[in-house]
Amino acid sequence: MSIFTSSKNSFEGQLPGETTILLTRKHWLNLFVPLFINLLLILLPFVVYFIINSFSWYDKISSLYWFLATLLLLILWNLAFYNIMIYALNTVLVTNKRVIENKQEGLFKHRINELELDKVQDISIKVFGLLAELLSFGNLEIQSAGAKVKFSFTQLPHPQKIKNTIMKLKIS
Repeated sequence: MSIFTSSKNSFEGQLPGETTILLTRKHWLNLFVPLFINLLLILLPFVVYFIINSFSWYDKISSLYWFLATLLLLILWNLAFYNIMIYALNTVLVTNKRVIENKQEGLFKHRINELELDKVQDISIKVFGLLAELLSFGNLEIQSAGAKVKFSFTQLPHPQKIKNTIMKLKIS
């Protein structure tokens, strides 16, 4: 398959006759929390500046302070990029033949797990806590008849919808 294929429903390693039914990522809260903490840390040098700029010794260390503040902002920028990249590249793909998990574990390390639908034996959902119930996210565990007995997907949005989709595809 060419990298210039314009279809949004194709992917690397797609089998002949295989169509994409569902593509999902972890719940948006998994991206929001690290980015919110990142935003708070970005504000930190400016808050510290307003506290220490009135001291007499600030003029002597102002260059060092702004160098360190800039270095912190650069590190936080890279951390935000990393969090967005990990969120965007970790996907669960349900096709008419397989369930495929693309797991990005670092900048240069990823893993792909796949399970054929005819090997699915049981699917269970675990939703922990009030927030998970209100925002509709949870864990999905698929029991299989293959070499890897259990497939676990954590913090997926609408796990009941994903379970129902897989079960409908298995039946048909």
